[in-house]
Amino acid sequence: MTGDNPAKNETEPKPGSRPGRDDERRVPTDEELDATPPLPLVVWAARFSSYFLALGGIMLVSYAVYGFDTDPKSFPPGFRLNPLQAVVDFAWGLAGTLIGFFRPRHATTFVLAFAAFFTVVAGFGTFEGSALGMELGTSAKVFYWVVVVFAWAAGLIALVKQSDAR
Repeated sequence: MTGDNPAKNETEPKPGSRPGRDDERRVPTDEELDATPPLPLVVWAARFSSYFLALGGIMLVSYAVYGFDTDPKSFPPGFRLNPLQAVVDFAWGLAGTLIGFFRPRHATTFVLAFAAFFTVVAGFGTFEGSALGMELGTSAKVFYWVVVVFAWAAGLIALVKQSDAR
């Protein structure tokens, strides 16, 4: 240690070397975890759309195996979606799952858009008999109305909380 060169710190990793065990993030304590605020309801609502991802995916695989001309009534209750309805559910489920788990700051926008879209689907399905080319059975109509009520509630609660925070 002479001149302008300071002594090397033994704890600094060498260039190109992998970090050691001491360089990893430490595990938070129970007290720190208890102090962490819970995720907002709207994020959980976006994550709930993973149900639509699973349902749409299962039905798309079923149609790929049995053929897209298969009568939806040949499937068990809860799985009687036509192919278009399966694609729509899969797409909304994929978007909501990605947002809910990886981009939660966009959850309010997603949940409100989800609620608006499925309000249109449930409304047309209930009052017109067909929603954007999707023939909805009675159980699907009831299910969509229940989902729409919860989606609007979660989205609007989050929107009000965001506007109060500003």
